Amino acid sequence: MTGFAQVIEPLNFGSLVIPRNNEHSSITIYPDSHIQVNGLYVYERGNPAIMVFDSLSPGTQVFISDNVSNARLTGGSDGQYFLIEKLHYRQSHIVNQHGELTLLIGATLKTSANGNPYFDGRYTSIVEISLDY
Repeated sequence: MTGFAQVIEPLNFGSLVIPRNNEHSSITIYPDSHIQVNGLYVYERGNPAIMVFDSLSPGTQVFISDNVSNARLTGGSDGQYFLIEKLHYRQSHIVNQHGELTLLIGATLKTSANGNPYFDGRYTSIVEISLDY
């Protein structure tokens, strides 16, 4: 089975205010867009990623997995980073009658806790997921 993946909406943690970085603070965005914060403030809400896989066999059960564990998000010239602690998604899906599967992916992001401030900017990373059938 060969399929194609398209990112409709990338995972976005929004704009965050981090008052202190001497201990881990975190934000979790769940696939249903629910947000949980610990030790930081959300200035502008983000969103889970939306991916669509197509050209799959209708009615097939697929399993999603990843190997993300403290993946770094880097940005700016100051060397500061965030960590993606864990991805959140439903692990099992059935492909619809059109051979398509829509996957919503959230994540838990935590601060570096290295004592250095965060400056405004975009912090990015690339993570991989697997779709097995």
